[in-house]
Amino acid sequence: MKNVVIVGGGQAGAAAALKLRELGYDGGIDLIGAESSPPYERPELSKGYLTGSTAFNGLVLLPPDKAAEAGIVFHPGVTATGIDRAARQVITARGTLPYDALILATGGEPLRLPLPPALAGRSFAIRSRADADALRARLDSARSVAVIGGGWLGTEVALTARSFGAEVALIEVAPRLCARVAPAWLSERLARIQQEAGVRLHIGARPEFSPDGTIRIGAAALVPDLVIEAIGMRANDALAEQAGLACADGVLVGPQGRTEDPAIFAIGDCAREAGGARLRRESWQNANHSAEDAVRLLLGHPLRRPEPDWFWSVQGKSRVQMLGTCPDQAEQLDRTGPRGGYSRLFLRGAQLIGCIAIDNPREIAEARRVLSGAMALDIARLSDPSLPLSRCQIDAREAIR
Repeated sequence: MKNVVIVGGGQAGAAAALKLRELGYDGGIDLIGAESSPPYERPELSKGYLTGSTAFNGLVLLPPDKAAEAGIVFHPGVTATGIDRAARQVITARGTLPYDALILATGGEPLRLPLPPALAGRSFAIRSRADADALRARLDSARSVAVIGGGWLGTEVALTARSFGAEVALIEVAPRLCARVAPAWLSERLARIQQEAGVRLHIGARPEFSPDGTIRIGAAALVPDLVIEAIGMRANDALAEQAGLACADGVLVGPQGRTEDPAIFAIGDCAREAGGARLRRESWQNANHSAEDAVRLLLGHPLRRPEPDWFWSVQGKSRVQMLGTCPDQAEQLDRTGPRGGYSRLFLRGAQLIGCIAIDNPREIAEARRVLSGAMALDIARLSDPSLPLSRCQIDAREAIR
């Protein structure tokens, strides 16, 4: 295998390029990035980077000197316009790049609302560094902000906007915050964090957008200086679809990210599982894991040991972490942690299936250990929060009895 081309200069693409070198691949690597910036992590765009407390250099995953040292040829500001699967070439405005294997890490674009011109001119989304820069330039002088969408991004950016001193309204059509991914317990805690920060919540409300720039929510009328749209994203799968690959708001992939073309893989936000629940996972963890999985399959290395799903979000001054599966119907148990932190365990009998921790990182670390070891837990011991989770397992001799 002489050359691997990676289309997408974000976290997943950079992770794939670096993993190729880490696992011993010594052929050519071309990494195509539509943005002019080097690959960087996106989670801080709605938080530390937006406030100015996190410098962009701290987010960069593959600085030019590191890319050069690793023999990774980065093509910034280049858009792939086509894939010639028969000739195994990626077509760009600057020429063609041959590949023996192609990894698509094209990410996604934020969904936007059909707003009237009076609102569209002051509406922003956050997906790229340029988006965050444009929004930050306006937040300093904004007196009022309406955030539309109460998922992870919406809740994060609402609190960030509030830290600038603006009056903030958060509007969510669903009956609770983060309803698609969070259990009711966590939704309630997220709402409390928002309210304690002074964010006005409009939950279970469908906004109407008037031509004069007014947002009407029932009897309430908002005329915000800024609108931030956080209503989700669509996968950038047009390149794959034009090449004849199966897509459904994401490139359909089998295990380890392989598409129906054995020479082409899709990873990160742009990939959707072809079987089962047909999930498209949008997370920091998935960007890294899907990149590693594809590279291991491509190079014939042993597959990565599966890990429980993990997700984190910074909500104002609080850090929320979710591990495993946390369904409402599971048995649930609360535990307090040090320095005001706390957690909720999700159980199926004596088995831990998930954990949510707020300002309690030790609990997540312990929960990961328990989940990885499939330990059976003693519920009585769990009620003592001073005991680490790994010390709450049922003794083997007790289990036999």
